[in-house]
Amino acid sequence: MHRIVKSHLDDFSRKYSIHGTEDRKFESFLNFSIFRKFCLNSIDPNFLRYDGADPGIDGVMIFVEDEYISSPEEVEDAFSGRKRDLEVSVIFTQAKTSEKWDKSEINNFQSAVLDFLSEESLYPHSPYMKNQKTIFEKIINNVGKIKNGKPVVECYFANTAAPAKAREILAARDTMRKSVAATGFFSKVTVSLLDRDSLVEYWKATSGGTETTLPILGSAAFIKAPNISEAYVVTCRANDFINFILKDDNGKLRQGIFDQNVRDFLGKDAEINSEISSTLDNASKQVGFGILNNGVTIISPDIRMSGLELFIKDFQIVNGCQTSNVLFEHSDAINNDTTLMLKVVETSDPNVVDDIVKSTNRQAKVNEDQFLSTVNTTKKIEEYFNVRGKGVDHRLYFERRTNQYDSHDNIKAVRVFDIRELARCFSSMFLDKPEVASRYPNRLTKDSVDLVFNSSYNEEVYYVSAFSLYRVKMLISNGRVEAKFGKLRWHIIMALKYYLLGEDVPKLNSNKIEAACKKIEKFISSNDESTVSLVSMLCGRLVDIENINSDNLKSLHLVQSIKQNALKFRKENPPPE
Repeated sequence: MHRIVKSHLDDFSRKYSIHGTEDRKFESFLNFSIFRKFCLNSIDPNFLRYDGADPGIDGVMIFVEDEYISSPEEVEDAFSGRKRDLEVSVIFTQAKTSEKWDKSEINNFQSAVLDFLSEESLYPHSPYMKNQKTIFEKIINNVGKIKNGKPVVECYFANTAAPAKAREILAARDTMRKSVAATGFFSKVTVSLLDRDSLVEYWKATSGGTETTLPILGSAAFIKAPNISEAYVVTCRANDFINFILKDDNGKLRQGIFDQNVRDFLGKDAEINSEISSTLDNASKQVGFGILNNGVTIISPDIRMSGLELFIKDFQIVNGCQTSNVLFEHSDAINNDTTLMLKVVETSDPNVVDDIVKSTNRQAKVNEDQFLSTVNTTKKIEEYFNVRGKGVDHRLYFERRTNQYDSHDNIKAVRVFDIRELARCFSSMFLDKPEVASRYPNRLTKDSVDLVFNSSYNEEVYYVSAFSLYRVKMLISNGRVEAKFGKLRWHIIMALKYYLLGEDVPKLNSNKIEAACKKIEKFISSNDESTVSLVSMLCGRLVDIENINSDNLKSLHLVQSIKQNALKFRKENPPPE
């Protein structure tokens, strides 16, 4: 392996607590670097690679828009109640640590991908690969809702060699592209050979923020305000806004820049969006678009104005999601006379950001209860994590804002929990919903958000549920609990609750729940052999792990069975006081 790549691989392994051989670490390194190109969600890179003999493919990832689909059930959730023409991306990866190109390895990758796409695969498939295959089949069954009627596919073959120049290597790449295109499954096929330089760039991009320089037509500064460094009203061409703000380097919509917006895109058929569309569809009306439209509000921690150029970094569109999405969808029809007004604010103060989000969205018809549960409650949890972690070794962090801790080299990613991951921890341990966390995680931050982030709950329940998962993952990663139990991790933290507290768990908004949480933390934080042995024994008694698959992981019967087995184990092995 090239020394530069190895250095980055070592940094990655330390940050995300990746264990195993160098080959296995490199697989996780590649898969995570590609994952972050499509999705900003927090994920444990260990779960992006498989165990078992799957020759020729090291990773399969499927995305609907910017959502990673980890189970067949999530396909149904992704397509239900959503706009049509969703962009679906199917990703295949193959990682080699070698410093030289080998045509036969690319051919093997091609053969494995074609086998995966065939109706009857001949290659041996592990449970991971079978799960991905089922997801793909469900995607194909929903092509009527997919943009251009077919998904796109991107295949990445990576090693640590210098850029490929040999004719036979480039021919092998082109042959693979043609053969995958010939299957007829995809509207666009890309095959990329990632050398050591491009691989490092992909890795560096996982922690780097979004930055751009926007050409503008004019600007006016606001008077300085407390905790706001700079603020401007800016006029720009709509085309420049689309190309420099909305589009990423691949020409795709930057979904992550809308994370702070109250509402997702409502679809082009929504009343307000159909009105915007009708204006953009009429060339004569486009000239007045900038006057008729309310504009877009952008916040950024770093704004620099230089003449008729605006530099912004790590920006968020907090108001104007609907306008932005409609503009993006009409990008081919917009002329250079179409303008847009922007309000651009530089601040790093989270309280100011919340005030701006709330005030700029006040005119929208947003349910206030939903708004408070997704902003104020999570803010309260974030403050609690910060206070709770002071002076604590290996403290946990709640990442309320995307990539909030990416620039902190001293914070291991395994100790950072974003909103989605925290919802999975809490729902598994305290709402007895490990099957939802395992197979339908996106539901927890959509349909069930008011139940999950309830302002009446004691904040300690969120901390201890995250800490319990953190400890279980650590015990598995260092081999003290068998790795095969990793797929049952959401069920295990629920089982720990029943083992330690019994069936009568205090109400989540009561004073007693805090003492119960302390009992859970004291037990699971212990590193002594007797405690670890109890955890290992409990895992072994919950279920026959060899018979667990993607189908029964979503079963309510499994949840109830694990609960009863945990209570039975409690009677036979009383927990330490």
